[in-house]
Amino acid sequence: MIPSFEEFSVFCERATDHIKHLIENTTLSISTKADGTSVTNVDLVIEDCLRDSISKEYPDHSILGEERKFFFGKSEYTWVIDPIDGTLGFSRGVPMYGTLIGLMHADIPQYGFMRLPMIGDARLCGHKKGSFLNGKPVYVKNHSEWNNSIVVTTDEKTLRASPLNTLWNDVLSRGATARTWGDCYGYYLLCTGKVDMMADTGLKPVDILPIVPILEGAGATLETYGSEKYENLAAFSNGARESLG
Repeated sequence: MIPSFEEFSVFCERATDHIKHLIENTTLSISTKADGTSVTNVDLVIEDCLRDSISKEYPDHSILGEERKFFFGKSEYTWVIDPIDGTLGFSRGVPMYGTLIGLMHADIPQYGFMRLPMIGDARLCGHKKGSFLNGKPVYVKNHSEWNNSIVVTTDEKTLRASPLNTLWNDVLSRGATARTWGDCYGYYLLCTGKVDMMADTGLKPVDILPIVPILEGAGATLETYGSEKYENLAAFSNGARESLG
């Protein structure tokens, strides 16, 4: 059984209501994973709580999480969890992180949810027909010109060594200003009409699959680079990609 979008939204809000309290009342510990990236005890606790909530509500569904093993369910639906997107920044006290939850059917993203506990506790949820910030519709901005626009990424050094380097240089040469307001926060800025492009590279499925339906619902144009879908992604405001020719 697949929940409706409304049911998905309510479920995700309820399942993540405890996160801000948990973060503020947990003594942080940090370790390094085999791939060299950071993980905290908070990542693990949040993912375990979300897995438990999903398993109770949708016991036949599969679960793909950032920190734990893949759970194979009996249905064609898979939940995708990133307990803290932006762990490195989170571990250093940077507030631009969030919890991501997505639902896929047969490997196609259907619904997405993002909660930013330190950015006004924003809840951004979407599917192909629309995206909503705290229940109100949101849209990408209408692009007018690259001069005086803002483009964002997670790590400019990594991006310049990726297939997105040519695109990045192109928009900068047209007058765009670059900022590294990345991870899920960069997509939040795009979907709420603040910036004209979010470019990201080296993405894992848990990093981006919950965000894709939100981007689509907000009217963003998506362009992928490389052999793996969504591994290298540029998302544009309305008309921004077309302006590049």
